[in-house]
Amino acid sequence: MDYILEMKDISKTFPGVKALDHVQLQVRPGEVHALMGENGAGKSTLMKILMGIYTKDEGGEILFDGQPYHVSNPKEAMDKGVAMIHQELNPILDMPVYENIFVGRELRKNGLVDKKAEIEESKRLIAECGLHVSPMELLRNLTVAQCQLIEIIKAISVNAKVIIMDEPTAAITDREVELLFGHIRRLKEKGVAIIYISHRMDEIFTICDRISVYRDGTYVGSGDTKDLDEPQLIKMMVGREITDVFPKAEAEIGEVVFEARNIVRADNKVKGVSISVRKGEILGIGGLVGAGRSELVEGIFGMHKLSQGEIFVKGKKIQVHSPKDIIKEGVALVTEDRKVTGLNLRGTVNDNIAMVAIKKLLENGLYSKNKARKASQEYIEKLKIKTPSGDQIVGNLSGGNQQKVVIGKWLLNDPDIIILDEPTRGIDVGAKRDIYLLIGTLVQQGKAVIMISSEIPELMGVCDRIAVMSEGNLSGELSREQFSQEEIMTLASKIEV
Repeated sequence: MDYILEMKDISKTFPGVKALDHVQLQVRPGEVHALMGENGAGKSTLMKILMGIYTKDEGGEILFDGQPYHVSNPKEAMDKGVAMIHQELNPILDMPVYENIFVGRELRKNGLVDKKAEIEESKRLIAECGLHVSPMELLRNLTVAQCQLIEIIKAISVNAKVIIMDEPTAAITDREVELLFGHIRRLKEKGVAIIYISHRMDEIFTICDRISVYRDGTYVGSGDTKDLDEPQLIKMMVGREITDVFPKAEAEIGEVVFEARNIVRADNKVKGVSISVRKGEILGIGGLVGAGRSELVEGIFGMHKLSQGEIFVKGKKIQVHSPKDIIKEGVALVTEDRKVTGLNLRGTVNDNIAMVAIKKLLENGLYSKNKARKASQEYIEKLKIKTPSGDQIVGNLSGGNQQKVVIGKWLLNDPDIIILDEPTRGIDVGAKRDIYLLIGTLVQQGKAVIMISSEIPELMGVCDRIAVMSEGNLSGELSREQFSQEEIMTLASKIEV
């Protein structure tokens, strides 16, 4: 048989949005097939139809293993041999790792759940994946990257014929990516097909055999990876050429406007780290997953208790007991996990953008919906947020557009110091460039930016200086002329004795 999966003339309409318009996909057994396109192109929607999360519009057909394929929920899809790792993770936070891996397909002995067998099998899968966590650990205590790896383990353990990986490497390090690619190669040898959604070009050309491209809910075309190069692929995706992937704005760098000295978190995840950033400067924070980068900025921002440390904004020492203490000093934090800490997914775009700057939107002491709508519209246009209107529910937007809403929410508050934690995670090449241009505009306005990223080329392309963390410590700092991938990786891998 030529194809394990065929999706023909698939359409999907949401209120006000034609998400898919007669699109195609054909996947062969044992191949890694990339789905490419900008955010909002329809890739995740197509996969959610395959998983039974969404129902396709009338017409069109799906064939799996040569047979008509109809499922109404992910459990039915998994029973037929289709598993999915979602871009937006849905772990059960108060459940241990082993239960998350086997939820809905528990191992049983004499009719009862065999907890011991589940723990042993989880141990084996976790070790095989190169992850260092206990099967008994609650998901709540894991990082985003560790939760991502648990999702990958879950999908690998299903013995599916087709595994969909939606941004599987968005929150994991290069080392963990290599481990994942090892798993993918082993699955290929067993004849398992992988549908791979990613915005990381280097990954697509490393691991994928064929590519299908989508744009604005339509099918553009497919081809073998070996017959395509990056400029061709970008042009297919965005309908235009993008030559300068990392536009670097020239900004005048002034005095130090933000300083954190000797930060130690009560949980010891950050151990005496000091950073500073100047007006007009972009400071990058690099390091491997688990190095303490997010933990550092969340501690500074009052989201976690510090046992030690001093914070200065524009030379003034401030006491931070909660985020509102630092927000009122003109500091903003765009968190890594937009779904949990960045957005109200059930709220509208207007309501989400207005969330932080409520005081600015008062009229005679009352919240003005009209003012909020105008302010929201300004940022929808500035950030090129793809939405039918400001009244659209944020949960209905693509991941990249949700990320732009989070950034718009903070910019409306007009902060002077902006901390961005993985601001381009799960965002396409066109939207990434929009965010880099926006960061450039902010520093040209005299604002200071601190940016955490797991992508070394991104840090090197955008930042003026990079601070590298390892195991909760600051292992080194590099000026622009000292940047090199090798040097950053050396500092990131530094083990404190």
